[in-house]
Amino acid sequence: MSERKIIKTTCKSCHGGCGVLVTVEDGAITHIEGNPDTPTWGTMCSKGLSSIQHINHPDRLKYPLKRTGERGEGKWQRISWDEALDTIADKMKESIEKYGPSSIAVSQGTGRGYNRYTHRLARSIGTANIITPGYICHSPRIGLYGLVTGYGRLYCDYHGWGGEFPKTQISWAKQLEISSADAEMAVWYLNSLRHVKNLIVVDPRETALSSRAALWLQIRPGTDAALALGMINIIINEELYDKDFVENWTYGFDKLKERVQEYTPERVAEITWLSAEDIIKAARAFAVDTPGCIQIGSSLERQANCGQTLRAIICLMAITGNIERPGSMMSWMVPDTGLLEDFFFEIPLTDEMRKGIVGSDVHKMGAARTAHSDSVIKQLLNGDSVVKVWFSVGGQQILHLANTNEVIPAMLNLDFLAHVDQFMGPMAEHADIVLPAAHWLEMDDIYNMHPRFMIEAINKTVDPPGEAWPDNKIFNELGKRVAPQYWFENVEAMLDYQLRKASLTWQEFSQKGFLAKMGEDQIYYKYKTDYWREGGGFPTPTGKLELFSTVLESMGYDALPYFQEPGESPYSTPELAREYPLVLSTGYRQPFYFLSQYRNIPWLRSFQKDPIVQIHPETARKLGIEDGDWAWIESPRGRIKQKARLFPGIHPGVVMATANCFYPEEPGPLHGLLTSNPNVLTSNEHCDPMYGSPDLTALLCKVYKVE
Repeated sequence: MSERKIIKTTCKSCHGGCGVLVTVEDGAITHIEGNPDTPTWGTMCSKGLSSIQHINHPDRLKYPLKRTGERGEGKWQRISWDEALDTIADKMKESIEKYGPSSIAVSQGTGRGYNRYTHRLARSIGTANIITPGYICHSPRIGLYGLVTGYGRLYCDYHGWGGEFPKTQISWAKQLEISSADAEMAVWYLNSLRHVKNLIVVDPRETALSSRAALWLQIRPGTDAALALGMINIIINEELYDKDFVENWTYGFDKLKERVQEYTPERVAEITWLSAEDIIKAARAFAVDTPGCIQIGSSLERQANCGQTLRAIICLMAITGNIERPGSMMSWMVPDTGLLEDFFFEIPLTDEMRKGIVGSDVHKMGAARTAHSDSVIKQLLNGDSVVKVWFSVGGQQILHLANTNEVIPAMLNLDFLAHVDQFMGPMAEHADIVLPAAHWLEMDDIYNMHPRFMIEAINKTVDPPGEAWPDNKIFNELGKRVAPQYWFENVEAMLDYQLRKASLTWQEFSQKGFLAKMGEDQIYYKYKTDYWREGGGFPTPTGKLELFSTVLESMGYDALPYFQEPGESPYSTPELAREYPLVLSTGYRQPFYFLSQYRNIPWLRSFQKDPIVQIHPETARKLGIEDGDWAWIESPRGRIKQKARLFPGIHPGVVMATANCFYPEEPGPLHGLLTSNPNVLTSNEHCDPMYGSPDLTALLCKVYKVE
């Protein structure tokens, strides 16, 4: 008789964390669906539902491998886990003895709950050279929220727990409706739209929700700071701001008022390619129809003016009083476990570790605890690298870092590279040791995203293929070899430790499924209580929300937000624009891919076999390009080709390319990486002075038909 069981677990195919029911029969998964008895209400997307094809994929890595030929030659020998981990540990120890702990880099992909292991491993070794996509995805938001409010978390209150839903919502360079994000879920967002009066979409291209929005602002890529400052100008000059909040709880309002006078609706319209009338409408709606919230997309963090852009948007939230009130921007109360990030925060970041951070001169704010990826690459390329040994988990830096033609040769200059992954992609092909990783359906772990009001149990449903291990086990076993005092007997003991403040063991939490602070457990208007400081206020140097940042002033930055043209644009580089007349943006969301992932999953690949560049029909007609033609996209850094999609929903002066493209089915070591990946075109020369973010979404290019 066959054995059939249903196992409750949590999906981490993107940043969501949907509750999942997995049917297992005789040790094989036969069905996956959402779990209705979780805070995600039984919803799942195509990425999670297709996982059944992921775990049984014939190309899965199954055993540790050691390179036997030249890097990228594709010659490998199967080895044991002990040999693999001992080799990595020995290489780390040798490098530490010769060059110091900062010579070790630990990197990751988008994280999805394992960030705390990456940082703990690095800190336990004694290095702060952690390489993450954070500086172009979410970390600037956390840092800037912290600078303005004193705490690093603000999320949209879509839940109605305080008695109100957002009346006005701005979806700014975001498509949460098709892909869940850091601490926020598509299902919660879509439900909140049933209660919204004004939905405002800010995006250079028409999105799924643009047609139902009260206002769609088709902005020129890279000019978002100007729009935010223009809206502030209107709100202040028409005295639509929240006078009580501004007078009692903010610092520097008069200085902000003076700064924004130069950002008149007419000037901002010229900068952004919007109409002054629409800018005024958006400002009035957000100020008058409150409460409101702003969903910020990571595209705003892939610009060399990202720091000031985010500060301007946060100031826009603040002057309208949309901070910590029901239906506005909230910092969530976390479960009784406390911040799971404490798992690495408990290991101090020493002055010696800070001194060794690569790129601290490039991104002073972002260098608080991580390396600047582009600086690491430039050092490696120049042969003067601090980093000698690189331990990589999940992320494909070769794919997602700017200026691919510099990244590839830089990787070859490492003394040693070890990579953990589920498939042999371009990053693994350049490694000395490759370790096989388990899928989320094949592991036990605690899921936590940046942190929101809940954590969830990831329960193992089936065994991984061959000898593949979960990430947390790999971190723990390597950690025991290089810094045993910080690591644990086994994974279960490590999970017990992370749950200790909630007085739960892993076995208990595994059965419980999730911990959440919802409804009455959440505290609104914290600044009116002693939550952050006695007598009320914010945890900033002034005790108030800082529209004028005293911290930035002390560091030599402009204490007020401002707009700066992208490093490459029709206005900052007019001569270049004569040869490259179109504005290039990259990275629009697709519901079936997540960054570089899933292009080898048959169900998902069937939705879009080839990478797409969206171009306006009139622009395409002038260039002799028809729908479905392959088109060259060229910048001063190189050229790639993608299939043209004639799309009237994009500005005639803008093209939008699919990001992070490669072809898993093509031979290694690059698997077609240079054919269609827009990072061949992107620049790592213009970086944000606070966070080091390069211009990935606002460049110049020319487009022509592939003959």
